[in-house]
Amino acid sequence: MKKICLLLLFTVFLLLGACSSNDATTTTKGEETKQTAKEETKNNAVKQKEEDVGTAEQEEIAANEDAYGPAENFLTEEEKKEGFKYRDDFGGTRDYGFGYNDEVGIDGTDNPLKPVKFGPVNMTIENVTVADIIPNSDTASMFDDRDRVRAVIMTVKIENTSEQDVSFFPDSSVMTTDTGEQVDADSWMSNEAGGDMLGKVKKEGQIWYVLKDEKADIKKVKFVIDPPYLTDSMDDLGQQKRLEFEILDPKAAKKKDGQ
Repeated sequence: MKKICLLLLFTVFLLLGACSSNDATTTTKGEETKQTAKEETKNNAVKQKEEDVGTAEQEEIAANEDAYGPAENFLTEEEKKEGFKYRDDFGGTRDYGFGYNDEVGIDGTDNPLKPVKFGPVNMTIENVTVADIIPNSDTASMFDDRDRVRAVIMTVKIENTSEQDVSFFPDSSVMTTDTGEQVDADSWMSNEAGGDMLGKVKKEGQIWYVLKDEKADIKKVKFVIDPPYLTDSMDDLGQQKRLEFEILDPKAAKKKDGQ
């Protein structure tokens, strides 16, 4: 815009100078010249604006580059062939697999989910996803500056149905895999999925488990979740739960879901 304004001002000065040098006998010719100059100025301004602004796609790419680095060049051609797609909030991501467990109602049907009950506390597991991530510069520190990670992400909703204050920390649970890993929940990545529940309240969030082996070909995972307890007395509500999920790749998951 600044460039356009300067161009317009400069053209106006030229036109004023030209008009002052012409006499009355050349008024018509001067007016024609002035009109032509105006049209040229307008065309140049439009052209300059287009060059400065660019297309909508170029603007989106530029915005991503300013905030997250060169978005269009972040992933290599090989990574794109592997199925990775760019996300501003992480970097490159792709789905490795999805978890199924009949006990919690994630069974490939449209039947309602089944809450895991700890006394008056219900925890509904909405989904379990295994994702591969290529961190960008903004998220690398969250994953200890690793080039690539594989993470298991459990999305939950929790409800305290009683009037009593309850403390529940599924975001401090443990996960094991059929490949031999035992992983603590990542408190840095997990959000709003645990803590004190003061009376009849609800919470929801994600619980992250970042695997040590980013190439682990996992087929099963087991979550070990300690029960909530009464905040005042520290008495447990229910028993520890161990929930095993079968991990299916995206193609097999679509088939199971009837897609």
